[in-house]
Amino acid sequence: MSVNMIARNTLCLRSYEEACAFLNTSLDYEKLISYQYNTSTFNLDRMVRLLEQVGNPHREFSSLHITGTKGKGSTAIMLSTVLQRAGYKTGLFTSPHLTNLKERIQLNHTKIPEEDFTAALNVLVPDIQRLRNTTPAESPTFFETLTAICFLYFKEKQAEMAVLEVGMGGRLDATNVVLPLVSVITNIGLDHVNILGNTIPRIAYEKAGIIKKGIPVISAAEKPEALSVIKEVCMEKGAPLYLLGKDIRIDDAQPYTNKNSRGLLCNIKTWQGVYGNLFIPLMGIHQAKNCAMALGALDVLREHGKISIDNETIREAFTHVRCPGRIEVLGETPLIVLDFAHTVESMAALRETLFEHFTFNKLVVILGFSQDKDIDNILREIVPCANDIFVTKSTNSRAVPPEELAKKIKAVYGKRAEICNSARDAVIAAQHAASPDDLLCITGSAYIAGEVRQELAHQNIARA
Repeated sequence: MSVNMIARNTLCLRSYEEACAFLNTSLDYEKLISYQYNTSTFNLDRMVRLLEQVGNPHREFSSLHITGTKGKGSTAIMLSTVLQRAGYKTGLFTSPHLTNLKERIQLNHTKIPEEDFTAALNVLVPDIQRLRNTTPAESPTFFETLTAICFLYFKEKQAEMAVLEVGMGGRLDATNVVLPLVSVITNIGLDHVNILGNTIPRIAYEKAGIIKKGIPVISAAEKPEALSVIKEVCMEKGAPLYLLGKDIRIDDAQPYTNKNSRGLLCNIKTWQGVYGNLFIPLMGIHQAKNCAMALGALDVLREHGKISIDNETIREAFTHVRCPGRIEVLGETPLIVLDFAHTVESMAALRETLFEHFTFNKLVVILGFSQDKDIDNILREIVPCANDIFVTKSTNSRAVPPEELAKKIKAVYGKRAEICNSARDAVIAAQHAASPDDLLCITGSAYIAGEVRQELAHQNIARA
């Protein structure tokens, strides 16, 4: 980060640890169970003013904007991988992280260095301090500050493209200050219902908030009540709409395994052409939909002359896609699979994938959830097929007490779930229960997945 970028500062954060400590004094909605989702709590004008103070860094690179209930993170990673492999200097902004905050901000799939993170935050500190002292309600939140750090870093490093995943919703999200080349809305379902709303049309309205005048939209929304909202907003804003199932089709998607990797072999057709026998090293038929969304976005950009990438480069790039925390295999004897499924649909997809892609004797699961989830219906998708169940909690303040989960499982399914008070305890107990020919699955939230992943890294099973 250039010296002149931090010259405005009064307080100088001298290390990454100091930067994180300062950032953690911001209001962090990721740690709250419930709050009002409106323009009082999420104010885009506040974000606009903050960015104006530091030179509007988000206008210095081209962006692709992605929202949806599920699949948006995987789609973002796919897009950024293709763009990078095609030679574009590509930023990636995703959330939440699994084990390290720096995962959220990447350039060419390398996490932001600690010194650059600290330098970017130092640029923002004077305005944050001023707002905290004069008008606290105007002070940026944790996520807003992190988004601004991302924009400053991408500008400083001269990113050509940035793939930006919405944190939550879309309409009021801090990322929604960009004017993207394309907007992507993956499938829409019920999630964050106590915040975004408890109906599909209401949630679709929030997601459709990223649609901009004249900017193409790619969507995998399937439910008619979600589609009608997206179509209406696109019509109002003159935004061309390309739909999965109409303009983009998955003709075939089959599990594929060779000696080096597991994944999918897909045949996907867009209005621009056919991508036959396309291999992606990700498991689960749902990943074919995410792949189709990425291909649709790429074809829009190619059609409008925004990028120049040939089909062979796209095909080769997809073989390099890696999505940590998405049906990620961390061990083989026993099989250890990590997935942060936290909706009914994603848990159903996980269950189906486990039985489609793997052969095992007993299914051992570690479960941990956050309090704003549809836990009763999520449990229905995984508990009946589990042989041994371990329930635990993350260190996040929104974590559901494991005693509550065990009580639900016993009352509804008549199964005993062993209560573990930490991710580490759950891993140790589950490993003792699992034989070499069993499958140990960790799921329920990104927070529990991240903490279990750290424990497995300490055991030299997973990379930190």
